[in-house]
Amino acid sequence: MAEPRAGQAAVGQAMRGRPRDPGVRARVLDAALAEYARSGWAGFTMHAVAGRAGVGKSSLYLRWPSKERLLADAIEAYSRPLVLDHDTGSLDGDMRALASHLLAHLLDPVGWVTVRIAVDAAVEAFDLRGFNDRVIVRHSEAARRVIDRAVRRGEVSRDSHSRALLEGLFGGLLMQALTMPAPDERAPADLVEQVTPLVDLLLRGIRAGQAEPVGRPAGPGRSLGGPDDRRKEHHDGVHADRYGTS
Repeated sequence: MAEPRAGQAAVGQAMRGRPRDPGVRARVLDAALAEYARSGWAGFTMHAVAGRAGVGKSSLYLRWPSKERLLADAIEAYSRPLVLDHDTGSLDGDMRALASHLLAHLLDPVGWVTVRIAVDAAVEAFDLRGFNDRVIVRHSEAARRVIDRAVRRGEVSRDSHSRALLEGLFGGLLMQALTMPAPDERAPADLVEQVTPLVDLLLRGIRAGQAEPVGRPAGPGRSLGGPDDRRKEHHDGVHADRYGTS
């Protein structure tokens, strides 16, 4: 009776197999990013990733049911530390910090993969929801928190064109990443210097429509009116001088 139990134990051990290698996940995620960067969505297959990572394809499917999930996990794993949200105490400082971190992300190979995914998704029929929710939305939320803090400080009004500001920021940074050289290492101060002209331009546009700083009350002889009000005041003054009215 002991032999069958020993045999069953041996079979059970064989079924359980070797314990999972904790380094497999990291190798697979590295391989997924490298393979996508090389081949794009059309050439991105579980077979190719398994070969590059040096693991069996069945091991991949035990962890990831689809290549969409695998790619989304790879991007999330490597992009998480790149989304930083520091409260510097001012909108200008927050925007420079956010912009420099986003530019660093775009200059990184992982950042280029995220750009390629977004471009491929516009022409390929694949499910981008996981990638969108876990990567793009995270970046957008960090940017919106910057605007929300500025509103609470009274630096900008609630009805400022925050969406246009964020679109201008992301678009401008993408163009910078496309045109500027990307050395292996770049000091954070260099990135802040690089993004400052773009940030200053965007903030001037947001503030241009505000006649007075938000939260600053109109004092004697000052008006919060727009250009139409100022033209009316000028017209009234000319009328008074010409006809002796007051």
